[in-house]
Amino acid sequence: MEFHQLRYFVAAAETGSITAAAAREHVTQPALSRQIGLLERRLGVDLFVREKQRIALSDAGRWFLPRARQILCDAATSAQQLRESFGKAKRTLRLGFLSPFLDDLVAPVVRALKKQHRGLHVALFDLAPRAQLDRLAAHELDAALLANLDAGHREQFVVKSLSRHRCAAVLPDTHPHATARSLPLAALRGDDWVSLSDHAFPGRREFLRAACATAGFEPRVVAELDSVHAMLGAVAAGDGVAIAPRHSAKLPHAGGVFVPLQEPVPMVELLLLSPRGAGVPELATLAQLLLAQARGLGDR
Repeated sequence: MEFHQLRYFVAAAETGSITAAAAREHVTQPALSRQIGLLERRLGVDLFVREKQRIALSDAGRWFLPRARQILCDAATSAQQLRESFGKAKRTLRLGFLSPFLDDLVAPVVRALKKQHRGLHVALFDLAPRAQLDRLAAHELDAALLANLDAGHREQFVVKSLSRHRCAAVLPDTHPHATARSLPLAALRGDDWVSLSDHAFPGRREFLRAACATAGFEPRVVAELDSVHAMLGAVAAGDGVAIAPRHSAKLPHAGGVFVPLQEPVPMVELLLLSPRGAGVPELATLAQLLLAQARGLGDR
């Protein structure tokens, strides 16, 4: 596999469009499409389902997406560490984050951070929480931006709460409640559920069970996925219903709808984690900027 092919695949998966992915990667649409096709032939599987002008991740694509992100992250981290340790590269602040917070939280904060610290390099890594936690523990990330955390990890890292976000029901657009203005979580007690896996999102299974227990039922989980994109795709395909922070509605979810939940609404807490002990000097500024920006995005 070629790294640029993995980047093009990730871009197409995240934007849900070959045209948008080509614009993001600054290549022509035919070139990006051709390289993804070469990657699929090399792997021997179709990563996308193509219908007219639309693309959607196949089951293989959903499985491969978080792994492709981790390959790109590991390669970039190793190269940077090599340049810093044996070359003349400046120190880089390495920040892990979750996809829904890239455009309205991470990007503006990084721009502000660079204005305050001229010459600072910032490397961004879109990774699932488990991958962020592992890389943070191995000092391959300087900070991690993720949601919710168990007690063990709270003791292991320095944790700063940034904001809290309401969850919404995510339903196929053919679901009987798809057009509702809002609904109680208990209205979904008879549905099949899809969720994020504990492997990639530690504590997610218990979070879903606790939310449904408050509504008086045990969710019938039929699938657990390793990425938010894959979960949204599974809902759109009719595999089941889900809950997700309303902030995630900005991600491509053609075939699915976000419906606000009535009280009591499950809440997700957005956190900034960093290793204990001395860290990157600019980390304090990063935390201040993230807190100020995140408060404007949160629900409480």
